[in-house]
Formats: sequence, C-alpha cells, structure tokens
Amino acid sequence: MKNINNLAIGLSPVHGVWINRAFPALLLTLLFLLPVGVFAHVIQVEPVAIVLRPQETFITAEFSGNVQDITQIPGSIVEPQERTGDTFTESARERIESYINEKLVIEQGGAILTGKLSDVRYDDNVDPAKAKFRMSLRYPRPESSQNPDAAKQPMRITSTLFSYLPNAIATVNVGGYQRNLRPGESTEVDPSDLAANLFTNIGNFMYLGMMHIFQGPDHLAFIFGLLIVAPNFRTLIKVLTGFTISHSVSLVLVSLGKIELPMLWIELFVYATIMYVGVENIWRKDFKHRIWYATAFGFIHGLAFGSNLREIGLPEGNALFWSLLSFNLGVEFAQVIVCAILFPLLMRWKADSEKRARHGAMRWETVTKAASLLIVAAGGYWMIEKLLTLLPAGKA
Repeated sequence: MKNINNLAIGLSPVHGVWINRAFPALLLTLLFLLPVGVFAHVIQVEPVAIVLRPQETFITAEFSGNVQDITQIPGSIVEPQERTGDTFTESARERIESYINEKLVIEQGGAILTGKLSDVRYDDNVDPAKAKFRMSLRYPRPESSQNPDAAKQPMRITSTLFSYLPNAIATVNVGGYQRNLRPGESTEVDPSDLAANLFTNIGNFMYLGMMHIFQGPDHLAFIFGLLIVAPNFRTLIKVLTGFTISHSVSLVLVSLGKIELPMLWIELFVYATIMYVGVENIWRKDFKHRIWYATAFGFIHGLAFGSNLREIGLPEGNALFWSLLSFNLGVEFAQVIVCAILFPLLMRWKADSEKRARHGAMRWETVTKAASLLIVAAGGYWMIEKLLTLLPAGKA
C-alpha cells in the first residue's frame, strides 16, 4: 500500500519518508516557539540574584529577579487585587517574607537567622514575563551575649527557593564571591567575608548614589531642563547649589524616618516638577528666579533619593553617617559628570545656532522650546503611567 502522505500530496516515497521523520521535529520546534505565557511560568525566566551586605548588627539580603517568581508561588499566589502601584499589600508581603524565611535558611553559630522584609518593588509597566522585582530583607546577627563566638563561625546558606521550577537557581553573592545554588544545595560563607567594612560600605553607597542618577531618566530630564536655558556657567552653579542643598536635607530626613510619604506620591511630585520646568522653559524668557524653585524642587527630588536609600537598607552605628554621606556624594558626583559633559556641548550648540540663524537656520530659542516640549511630554507620560497603577486591576 502506498504511503498516505504520498497519495495526499503527490510526493515520491523518499519525500514522504522525509516528511514523516521531520514532522515530529517540526512540531516540537513550533511548541518551543510558543509564548512563554502558554506554559504558565513552568520554568524560571532568570536566576534569582541574592546579594548579602554585612553590617555591624545585621545582614541585608537584596533579592532581584523576574516578578513571576514571587507572585506565582503555588499555594501563595499574589492576586491582582493585592498589587498596589509598584508593590504589594501587607498580607501579600507577609506571605512572601514567610516563604523566603522557610525556603532560604541562613544559619550561623547554631542559630537560624530570620529575615524581616523591609521593601519589595516590581516593574509595573512592562510585560509580566519581563518585569523585574527588587526586594530587601534584614537578618539580625546572632546576639553576642548568647554566643560570643557566633560572628567567628561560618554562615551556612541552604536554598530550596522555587523548587517547583525545574531549572530554579539562586545566585548568592557575598564578599565578591558568587555561588549558584539549586534547590536543596548549601554553601558556607567564611566569617571574614561577613565582616562589616567601612571602606567597602562607603564605596558601595557612593556607587549606588551615582547609579540612582545615571539610571534615573526622570532626574536626568529635570537636570537637562535646567541646563538647556542656563545662560552661563555661573548661573548654573547657583541653581545646582540650591538644588543640591535642599535635596541633601530631605534625603537625610527621609532616610532617618523623619519624613514618611508613599513612594507613589513622591514620584508624582517629581514628575510634576519635570513638567513645570519644561513648561516654564517654553513661556518664560527671564530665569533669574530659577534658583528659588530649583531649591524647592530639590527638596522633592531628595524625598525620592531618600526613599530609595531606605529600600536599600542603612547600616547602624558610625557606618550610618558615612553611608548617608557617601550616597549623597555619589548623587552629586553623577550630577557633576552629567553637567560637565552636557553644558559645554549645549553652549557650543547655542553659539553655532546663533551664527546659523543669521542665514535663516533654526534659532536657539526654537531649539530650547522643542526640547522643553519633549521634557513636558516625558513628565506627563510618566505621570499618567503612574496614575494608571491606581486603577483596579484589569481597568488600566
């Protein structure tokens, strides 16, 4: 009897045999190309990274990874109504904290350390398959009164995180050394890697401060709005000095818990300042007063800086002062770098534009208005995007 495939499509037996063999492979290939969502997150999108940062009396563990890893835990799924803005409700946070403490066992000196969730955030404006989460837990060190030698003993870390995923990996980083743990695996950390180091803290917090500027398009947009209409370097220095002093004050107040505001509203205020700067650039011609509202707006931006610093977790004792100082210096250093690069380029562009304008080219005033319009649009977009997170799930 002739092969059915040959009768159906009129091919030779050789071709029919090739199709019979190739079809299963082709089908498997198509299945693998289906969207990941079809499989309801049965694999880990990326390893969960855990960075341990030792302090004098506690250890901060910073977690990051795909948000589905912490929202789709069997028996503890975070429902849509438990998402508020870019974080979760208290009940969802408690379940996540309980899961981490159960599945990531940290032991030192015969005592099991229990972590307290200090903050958890996630990207609320992208595809869930690509959204990241960032989470911090604080683990108090064993009390020296109960075990004086506890700090001298190695720390044992055992992970069974996300064991329901076939390819789950937790990447633990401490003291510059990285260890990949599959569910059920353990590792030991040398006590020397857990010693709180003042200079390491200073370097870490300065780096974090710099990254907060370089990776923050909202703050960069605000600074650019100040730069593009600054008439000269002297005026720019005055404006940035007022901005720096005020945001340094609010950064410290928020970091120490003296001011507490929801992060959502702080971000909305920041976006409003960006829009205001852009609008004023368009309709004003005299910016002599700018130092005063740059100072006022700096206080608002400092609230955002301080809130992010609290999420990271501050050390105690003498290291607290140095960490606050180094984070703030990192912010300032990044701002200086941005201004030192952009302002000379803008001044050169301005001079060239004024020369070309005599021959009918676009005037510098038109350039600043167009750029400022983009700043207003960016601030408005971020504000609307954030306001949409206030809508009930499914209506945004």
